[in-house]
Amino acid sequence: MSLSTAAAAEVVVRRRWGRRMAERRKLWLLVVTLGTLAIVAGLTACWVWLPGQAFDPVAWRDESQVQQGVRLGLADRLIARRTLLGKTRTEVVELLGEPPPTAYFADWDMVYWLGPERGFISIDSEWLVLRLGEDRRVVDNRIVRD
Repeated sequence: MSLSTAAAAEVVVRRRWGRRMAERRKLWLLVVTLGTLAIVAGLTACWVWLPGQAFDPVAWRDESQVQQGVRLGLADRLIARRTLLGKTRTEVVELLGEPPPTAYFADWDMVYWLGPERGFISIDSEWLVLRLGEDRRVVDNRIVRD
């Protein structure tokens, strides 16, 4: 094998190696891009389907946190996950405490103040309201403003 033939063979090998490396880089870029998109999609789905924050009974009953509106996020998750639907009045009281007496929303069976309404100018308040069925179980729950 002459020198020029060996050099030509080396050039061919380098070209093939270069093509393989380029293909591997493209494949690696595709995998990283798809993985990143999957992570972003998963986090977005969690944010959309799991609004608010996980229920914390200590935070729900802590007046300093209630004044800061912690109940708003907690109630969002309770509503989104339909946690309260089907619970008896006793179970709701165990979870949220006895609802304080209020003249607001008299057509609902249980009413809990969540805090000042969300938004730039919070003039009103937001409330968690529950309606009980004939069997004294929660059949409807909503967050409303006064």
